[in-house]
Amino acid sequence: MLSRLCQSARRLTFRSFSTAGVASEEPNFLEMVNINYDRACQHLDIDPAVLELIKRCDSSLTMTIPLRRDDGAVEYFTAYRAQHSRHRTPTKGGTRYAPDVDLVEVTALAFLMTLKCACVNLPFGGGKGGIKLDPKSLSVGELERLTRRYAIELAKKGFLNPATDVPGPDLGTGEKEMAWMMEAYRFYNYDNIYATATTTGKPVSFGGISGRTESTGLGLYYCLREFLNDPYYTNPVGLKTGIKDKSLIVQGFGNVGYWATNFLEKDGAKLLGVIERDGAVFNESGISVDEVKKYLIKKGTLKGFPKAQFYEDVQDVFKKPCDVLIPAAVERSITGKNAVNFQCKIVAEGGNGPTTPRGEDVLASKGILVLPDLLMNAGGVTVSYFEYVKNLGFIRPGMLTRKLESTTNKWIIDKVMQGDTKPSKGTISKILDGPSEQDLVYSGLEDVMCEAVAETKKTSQEKGVSLRLAAYTNSIKRIYDSMKLTL
Repeated sequence: MLSRLCQSARRLTFRSFSTAGVASEEPNFLEMVNINYDRACQHLDIDPAVLELIKRCDSSLTMTIPLRRDDGAVEYFTAYRAQHSRHRTPTKGGTRYAPDVDLVEVTALAFLMTLKCACVNLPFGGGKGGIKLDPKSLSVGELERLTRRYAIELAKKGFLNPATDVPGPDLGTGEKEMAWMMEAYRFYNYDNIYATATTTGKPVSFGGISGRTESTGLGLYYCLREFLNDPYYTNPVGLKTGIKDKSLIVQGFGNVGYWATNFLEKDGAKLLGVIERDGAVFNESGISVDEVKKYLIKKGTLKGFPKAQFYEDVQDVFKKPCDVLIPAAVERSITGKNAVNFQCKIVAEGGNGPTTPRGEDVLASKGILVLPDLLMNAGGVTVSYFEYVKNLGFIRPGMLTRKLESTTNKWIIDKVMQGDTKPSKGTISKILDGPSEQDLVYSGLEDVMCEAVAETKKTSQEKGVSLRLAAYTNSIKRIYDSMKLTL
């Protein structure tokens, strides 16, 4: 049996980074995932050779894609796709358009997707892809031509297919890119009736599903709510239970950061600070989530936002006191260097890999609770799974049962109205209308996320490990169980 390092989850302590056998400088993203994986493996009674097999990337692809610009010039872009694990198929993972995309980052993200899907028990392996570019430097027409060419090249090489590899949106991409990729695949595979399931995160009119846009932020909200409602986790960090009156600072006010704070604000939390690449704003009295979002969309920057103080150095806001810090931007935002100045009580990871192992050790030494990305941002891929199932089944959620439920509910309402206590007209209308597609998506997402939180809590407390190691341990065990009979 592999040796176990028993620690107290309540004290939130970890094995120090310096003993992990890596260089003293902060590791790159892939090294980070490997370090966390190796730490978790110490708590599993699985053959080390099998653990090494699970760790390795199955296959990766690097391509050069030409693009004829609007002015007639030809430019070349480097593109990637990694399929980390095919223990369950298809592989699933986003498509990233950013200037710093490289094979190391894509491979790390694919590995994280393998673990993330297993953490919330989705039948996917992990994948990830991207193109090294600044999408703002291209016109809409150029972006469409490049995206379609990328999809065609992936399909030719077996990296795009509803049965083998299904991309979704990520940093720098969204609904339109997923629609372009799906359409490009369907054009050349017109006889594949499942072609709509080639991508997820599409517009609803192109086979998407209601609720996908806000799903990652909503999933984080559900998870954070479960932890904040549990005194086992709030008492050690000096917080009262519940979301109400909790103060927030968020890094990254894109899709994840905005929606997470939007749902939290509706439940009584207060946003104090927003951190972006070109600066940050902070107001200890609170900031309206929608007001700062509208300003950011209009101006493209937080500078000049009238209802908060602007800081050129984002680290000045990172170290402001708050209850919950939500890093929802790029990897390695929280390091051993800046974590020493943090005054938050909880770090809820909305982005992928925002905290380095050294950074996490520093946070733990300060008694700060870290809620891991593996769990907290799995809402997006969960609703992508709902969309994938919808596309394969050619039917929207609730279509077969909605009218029957409405008829049944009408009979119940008629009986209730005969009594002394009568529901309001609004309540009656909602009951008779039945659940919408969005209602069903929200309900399904809440169930998946809450179950994953409960499993992570249980493992953390039983094994005496951090929540990150608990999530990794559960994921590795689930992957092993799905492949052990074929080894």
